[in-house]
Amino acid sequence: MNIKGLIPNIQPSEVKSIDRTGRAIQSDSAHDRDGNGQEAYQQDQGKRPPMTEEQIENAMEHLRKLPAFKEHRWNVELDESAEGRFVLVKDNLGTLIRRIPEVELWTLPSDDSPRGQLLKRSA
Repeated sequence: MNIKGLIPNIQPSEVKSIDRTGRAIQSDSAHDRDGNGQEAYQQDQGKRPPMTEEQIENAMEHLRKLPAFKEHRWNVELDESAEGRFVLVKDNLGTLIRRIPEVELWTLPSDDSPRGQLLKRSA
């Protein structure tokens, strides 16, 4: 049975082009948030003043007191270069494990209690 003659050829209608409005979409112009709506981590880093010697020493002492540092016998050293100040974390053989910039030292927990530090970066 030939049904081509029963149904007429259907021609799709033309798609009309729409003029662009010219204004940018708000999500395209704002890059200050992640996909989940939170602000990026690096946004606040440039606003902090440099740490004093006492603050850096307190941050290094805080790192030395962490249980993981004691358990693995890691050493903490200060490196002052042209790029800035960094805290170097080395293992007991002297191999560099991590180079922490001064800006990240501001985010260390301020107290010794583990309460409320579930979402902190260094917890």
